[in-house]
Amino acid sequence: MKKLFILLMFSILAFSVSFGQIDKKKIADKAFDSFSEIKGELTLRFFNALDGKPIPDADVMVMNIGEYETDFEGKVLFPLPEEDGIFKIKFQHEKFITSQFEIEIQARTLIFNRFSISPKMPIGTVRVVLDWGKSPNDLDAHLVKEGDYHISFRNMIVSKDGIARLDKDDIDGFGPETITIKSIDKNASYKFYTHDYTNKGSASSTALGNSNASIKVYGGDNELLEVFTVSSSLVGDKWEVFEIVSGMIIK
Repeated sequence: MKKLFILLMFSILAFSVSFGQIDKKKIADKAFDSFSEIKGELTLRFFNALDGKPIPDADVMVMNIGEYETDFEGKVLFPLPEEDGIFKIKFQHEKFITSQFEIEIQARTLIFNRFSISPKMPIGTVRVVLDWGKSPNDLDAHLVKEGDYHISFRNMIVSKDGIARLDKDDIDGFGPETITIKSIDKNASYKFYTHDYTNKGSASSTALGNSNASIKVYGGDNELLEVFTVSSSLVGDKWEVFEIVSGMIIK
């Protein structure tokens, strides 16, 4: 009986020690998770504009800071610069269009850090990609070919001739929303705009202006042609971004 009692006490003690070790490991893991914040690093994330999946194994250059490679989450970490400002980014991957754009750091924080990149595509194709922040939940991309079709989630998702299509619709923040046009009719006019469906009908809403929404236009010989960023002063639920007239992008 005494031996049984001693054995039972030993088992309880062993379990307590093991449990304590597990707790310590959880604490250590949690500390490791936030280690990048402690070191003062910032995060950039890159996604496929067609399906929203992370892009691993891409080369990312943060001008005047360093060169990095995205991990399986499409993520890179880079050291916080000594001063705030605008920094140029160059993204390269053998299956995606090389993209150069800018990021902004204010109060030692990235204003926006999620970017959707277009896969390479046939020459003559135009692709428009919309990214934004956590809110509003639902921004919609609209492409109108005057006198012909209107591509959006609620209108014609694919044009009758199959030339234009909505590749991806997003309703829970961040994006991307992506529209692809296989060829541009140089005798036609196109309009692209973004609609804040979450706050639709609100002429006084400032949500779209504060969404950090950005538009990338890809085309030509697999190039990033234009980048548009929403103005924080925008009021209302509609952002008229650009037109295409005679094959040229008009801001």
